[in-house]
Amino acid sequence: MAAPEKMQVYDSQSEAYHRAFQVFLEHTDQKTNARTRLDRLVQDLPARRTFVDAGAGNGQVTAWFVERFERTIAIEPSPSLSADLRHTCPDAEVIQTRILEAEPAVAADLVLCSHVLYYIDQSEWPAHAARMASWLSPEGALIIVLQNHETDCMRMLEAFHGRRFDLSALANEFAQKHASRYRVERELVPAHIVTADGASAYTIAEFMLNLLPMPNPPARSRLEKYVDDHFRASGGGFRFSCHQDFLVIRPHEERSRPS
Repeated sequence: MAAPEKMQVYDSQSEAYHRAFQVFLEHTDQKTNARTRLDRLVQDLPARRTFVDAGAGNGQVTAWFVERFERTIAIEPSPSLSADLRHTCPDAEVIQTRILEAEPAVAADLVLCSHVLYYIDQSEWPAHAARMASWLSPEGALIIVLQNHETDCMRMLEAFHGRRFDLSALANEFAQKHASRYRVERELVPAHIVTADGASAYTIAEFMLNLLPMPNPPARSRLEKYVDDHFRASGGGFRFSCHQDFLVIRPHEERSRPS
Protein backbone atom coordinates (compact mmCIF):
# COMPACT_ATOMS: atom_id res chain seq x y z
CA MET A 1 0.00 0.00 0.00
CA ALA A 2 1.42 3.38 -1.01
CA ALA A 3 2.28 5.84 1.75
CA PRO A 4 0.00 8.89 1.93
CA GLU A 5 1.22 12.01 0.14
CA LYS A 6 2.88 14.42 2.54
CA MET A 7 2.58 18.19 2.79
CA GLN A 8 5.26 20.07 0.90
CA VAL A 9 8.21 21.49 2.85
CA TYR A 10 9.45 24.72 1.31
CA ASP A 11 12.98 26.00 0.99
CA SER A 12 12.62 29.78 1.30
CA GLN A 13 14.94 30.22 -1.70
CA SER A 14 13.04 27.81 -3.95
CA GLU A 15 10.73 28.60 -6.83
CA ALA A 16 7.97 26.61 -5.12
CA TYR A 17 8.18 28.88 -2.07
CA HIS A 18 7.97 32.02 -4.19
CA ARG A 19 5.02 30.64 -6.14
CA ALA A 20 3.16 29.83 -2.93
CA PHE A 21 3.97 33.28 -1.54
CA GLN A 22 2.59 34.84 -4.71
CA VAL A 23 -0.64 32.86 -4.34
CA PHE A 24 -0.91 34.23 -0.81
CA LEU A 25 -0.34 37.82 -1.98
CA GLU A 26 -2.96 37.46 -4.72
CA HIS A 27 -5.63 36.41 -2.23
CA THR A 28 -5.05 38.62 0.82
CA ASP A 29 -5.28 42.25 1.84
CA GLN A 30 -2.62 41.74 4.52
CA LYS A 31 0.21 43.56 2.70
CA THR A 32 -2.05 46.41 1.55
CA ASN A 33 -3.46 46.97 5.03
CA ALA A 34 -0.01 46.77 6.61
CA ARG A 35 1.42 49.31 4.20
CA THR A 36 -1.50 51.68 4.79
CA ARG A 37 -0.91 51.58 8.54
CA LEU A 38 2.86 51.88 8.19
CA ASP A 39 2.44 54.84 5.84
CA ARG A 40 0.43 56.67 8.51
CA LEU A 41 2.97 55.87 11.20
CA VAL A 42 5.82 57.08 9.01
CA GLN A 43 3.92 60.25 8.09
CA ASP A 44 3.47 61.06 11.79
CA LEU A 45 7.17 60.78 12.62
CA PRO A 46 8.64 64.18 13.66
CA ALA A 47 11.71 63.47 11.50
CA ARG A 48 12.58 61.02 8.74
CA ARG A 49 16.34 60.98 8.70
CA THR A 50 17.23 57.31 9.25
CA PHE A 51 15.26 54.11 8.68
CA VAL A 52 16.52 50.75 9.95
CA ASP A 53 14.85 47.61 8.61
CA ALA A 54 15.78 44.81 11.02
CA GLY A 55 15.48 41.48 9.21
CA ALA A 56 14.98 43.06 5.80
CA GLY A 57 14.90 39.80 3.83
CA ASN A 58 14.92 40.46 0.10
CA GLY A 59 14.10 44.14 0.57
CA GLN A 60 10.53 44.17 -0.71
CA VAL A 61 9.22 45.95 2.40
CA THR A 62 12.41 48.01 2.77
CA ALA A 63 11.79 49.44 -0.69
CA TRP A 64 8.47 50.93 0.45
CA PHE A 65 10.26 53.53 2.53
CA VAL A 66 13.72 54.07 1.06
CA GLU A 67 12.67 57.31 -0.62
CA ARG A 68 10.89 58.56 2.50
CA PHE A 69 14.12 58.71 4.54
CA GLU A 70 17.48 60.37 4.02
CA ARG A 71 19.29 57.16 4.94
CA THR A 72 18.27 53.49 4.99
CA ILE A 73 20.11 50.75 6.86
CA ALA A 74 18.96 47.17 6.21
CA ILE A 75 19.98 44.30 8.49
CA GLU A 76 19.88 40.80 6.98
CA PRO A 77 22.17 37.90 7.95
CA SER A 78 21.33 35.56 5.06
CA PRO A 79 23.90 35.82 2.21
CA SER A 80 21.34 34.97 -0.50
CA LEU A 81 18.69 37.34 0.85
CA SER A 82 21.32 40.05 1.33
CA ALA A 83 22.21 39.73 -2.35
CA ASP A 84 18.56 40.16 -3.30
CA LEU A 85 18.30 43.06 -0.85
CA ARG A 86 21.21 44.91 -2.45
CA HIS A 87 19.58 44.46 -5.85
CA THR A 88 16.13 45.60 -4.66
CA CYS A 89 17.45 48.54 -2.61
CA PRO A 90 20.80 49.60 -4.12
CA ASP A 91 20.86 52.82 -2.07
CA ALA A 92 20.44 51.04 1.27
CA GLU A 93 23.39 50.29 3.54
CA VAL A 94 23.31 46.54 4.19
CA ILE A 95 24.56 45.07 7.47
CA GLN A 96 24.90 41.32 6.98
CA THR A 97 24.63 40.10 10.55
CA ARG A 98 22.10 39.04 13.18
CA ILE A 99 19.98 41.71 14.85
CA LEU A 100 21.60 41.15 18.25
CA GLU A 101 25.04 41.71 16.73
CA ALA A 102 24.15 44.71 14.58
CA GLU A 103 25.42 48.15 15.50
CA PRO A 104 23.91 50.88 13.32
CA ALA A 105 26.15 53.91 13.56
CA VAL A 106 23.32 56.43 13.83
CA ALA A 107 20.10 56.91 15.81
CA ALA A 108 17.02 55.82 13.86
CA ASP A 109 13.74 57.64 13.43
CA LEU A 110 12.11 54.35 12.42
CA VAL A 111 13.14 50.79 13.20
CA LEU A 112 10.93 48.21 11.51
CA CYS A 113 10.92 44.48 12.28
CA SER A 114 8.20 43.00 10.08
CA HIS A 115 7.28 39.30 10.35
CA VAL A 116 10.79 38.38 11.51
CA LEU A 117 10.20 37.03 15.03
CA TYR A 118 8.78 33.76 13.67
CA TYR A 119 12.35 32.76 12.88
CA ILE A 120 13.79 33.74 16.28
CA ASP A 121 13.43 31.62 19.42
CA GLN A 122 10.73 33.17 21.58
CA SER A 123 13.03 33.25 24.60
CA GLU A 124 15.15 35.77 22.66
CA TRP A 125 12.32 38.13 21.72
CA PRO A 126 12.77 40.48 24.72
CA ALA A 127 16.50 40.84 24.02
CA HIS A 128 15.79 41.60 20.36
CA ALA A 129 13.16 44.20 21.22
CA ALA A 130 15.48 45.90 23.72
CA ARG A 131 18.33 45.87 21.22
CA MET A 132 16.25 47.44 18.46
CA ALA A 133 14.74 50.03 20.83
CA SER A 134 18.24 51.09 21.82
CA TRP A 135 18.83 52.29 18.26
CA LEU A 136 16.01 54.85 18.39
CA SER A 137 16.36 58.59 18.30
CA PRO A 138 14.50 60.43 21.11
CA GLU A 139 11.51 60.92 18.80
CA GLY A 140 11.80 57.63 16.93
CA ALA A 141 9.55 54.57 16.82
CA LEU A 142 10.22 50.84 16.79
CA ILE A 143 7.48 48.91 14.99
CA ILE A 144 7.34 45.12 15.36
CA VAL A 145 4.79 43.36 13.14
CA LEU A 146 3.61 39.80 13.61
CA GLN A 147 0.45 37.88 12.86
CA ASN A 148 -2.05 38.08 15.71
CA HIS A 149 -2.19 34.91 17.81
CA GLU A 150 -5.99 34.59 17.55
CA THR A 151 -6.17 34.43 13.75
CA ASP A 152 -7.41 31.42 11.84
CA CYS A 153 -3.87 30.91 10.54
CA MET A 154 -2.37 30.84 14.03
CA ARG A 155 -5.03 28.40 15.22
CA MET A 156 -4.10 26.19 12.29
CA LEU A 157 -0.42 26.47 13.23
CA GLU A 158 -1.28 25.29 16.74
CA ALA A 159 -3.38 22.42 15.41
CA PHE A 160 -0.47 21.10 13.32
CA HIS A 161 2.60 22.26 15.26
CA GLY A 162 1.32 22.59 18.82
CA ARG A 163 2.24 26.28 19.13
CA ARG A 164 1.36 29.74 17.96
CA PHE A 165 3.12 33.12 18.12
CA ASP A 166 1.88 35.73 20.60
CA LEU A 167 3.20 39.29 20.37
CA SER A 168 1.02 40.43 23.29
CA ALA A 169 3.26 38.56 25.74
CA LEU A 170 6.30 40.44 24.45
CA ALA A 171 4.40 43.74 24.65
CA ASN A 172 3.46 43.15 28.28
CA GLU A 173 6.93 42.00 29.32
CA PHE A 174 8.67 44.87 27.56
CA ALA A 175 6.27 47.45 29.03
CA GLN A 176 6.86 46.17 32.57
CA LYS A 177 10.64 45.90 32.27
CA HIS A 178 11.27 49.15 30.43
CA ALA A 179 8.43 51.34 31.72
CA SER A 180 10.81 54.11 32.77
CA ARG A 181 12.33 54.46 29.29
CA TYR A 182 9.68 53.54 26.73
CA ARG A 183 5.96 53.63 26.12
CA VAL A 184 4.38 50.66 24.41
CA GLU A 185 1.25 50.40 22.27
CA ARG A 186 -0.25 47.41 20.48
CA GLU A 187 -2.73 47.68 17.63
CA LEU A 188 -4.62 45.09 15.60
CA VAL A 189 -4.62 45.58 11.81
CA PRO A 190 -7.30 43.29 10.31
CA ALA A 191 -6.61 41.17 7.22
CA HIS A 192 -8.14 38.14 5.52
CA ILE A 193 -7.37 35.53 2.90
CA VAL A 194 -10.20 34.96 0.43
CA THR A 195 -10.12 32.38 -2.38
CA ALA A 196 -12.72 31.02 -4.74
CA ASP A 197 -11.08 27.60 -5.02
CA GLY A 198 -9.83 24.97 -2.64
CA ALA A 199 -6.47 24.55 -4.40
CA SER A 200 -5.44 28.13 -3.65
CA ALA A 201 -6.71 27.87 -0.07
CA TYR A 202 -4.67 24.70 0.42
CA THR A 203 -1.51 26.26 -1.06
CA ILE A 204 -1.78 29.26 1.27
CA ALA A 205 -2.45 27.05 4.29
CA GLU A 206 0.58 24.91 3.45
CA PHE A 207 2.68 28.05 2.99
CA MET A 208 1.60 29.32 6.43
CA LEU A 209 2.47 26.03 8.11
CA ASN A 210 5.99 26.33 6.72
CA LEU A 211 6.62 29.14 9.21
CA LEU A 212 7.92 26.34 11.43
CA PRO A 213 10.21 23.43 10.50
CA MET A 214 8.46 20.22 9.47
CA PRO A 215 10.96 17.36 9.76
CA ASN A 216 8.04 14.93 9.56
CA PRO A 217 5.38 16.71 7.48
CA PRO A 218 1.76 15.64 8.02
CA ALA A 219 -0.28 13.97 5.33
CA ARG A 220 -1.63 16.29 2.64
CA SER A 221 -5.12 14.85 3.17
CA ARG A 222 -5.09 15.99 6.80
CA LEU A 223 -4.49 19.61 5.78
CA GLU A 224 -7.05 19.39 2.98
CA LYS A 225 -9.66 18.26 5.51
CA TYR A 226 -8.67 21.02 7.96
CA VAL A 227 -9.00 23.69 5.26
CA ASP A 228 -12.37 22.34 4.18
CA ASP A 229 -13.67 22.05 7.75
CA HIS A 230 -12.45 25.42 9.06
CA PHE A 231 -12.05 27.83 6.15
CA ARG A 232 -14.93 27.08 3.78
CA ALA A 233 -17.18 30.14 3.60
CA SER A 234 -20.97 29.84 3.87
CA GLY A 235 -21.45 31.73 0.60
CA GLY A 236 -18.90 29.67 -1.30
CA GLY A 237 -15.14 29.74 -1.56
CA PHE A 238 -12.79 29.99 1.40
CA ARG A 239 -12.05 32.76 3.90
CA PHE A 240 -9.63 32.82 6.84
CA SER A 241 -8.16 35.58 8.97
CA CYS A 242 -4.53 36.70 9.08
CA HIS A 243 -4.78 39.87 11.17
CA GLN A 244 -1.53 41.51 12.21
CA ASP A 245 -0.37 42.91 15.54
CA PHE A 246 1.58 46.16 15.39
CA LEU A 247 3.73 46.67 18.49
CA VAL A 248 4.91 50.30 18.61
CA ILE A 249 7.65 51.27 21.08
CA ARG A 250 8.70 54.89 21.57
CA PRO A 251 11.10 56.55 24.03
CA HIS A 252 9.44 58.66 26.71
CA GLU A 253 11.69 61.52 25.62
CA GLU A 254 9.59 61.90 22.49
CA ARG A 255 8.56 65.53 22.07
CA SER A 256 5.29 66.66 20.61
CA ARG A 257 5.36 67.49 16.94
CA PRO A 258 4.93 71.22 16.26
CA SER A 259 1.42 72.16 15.15
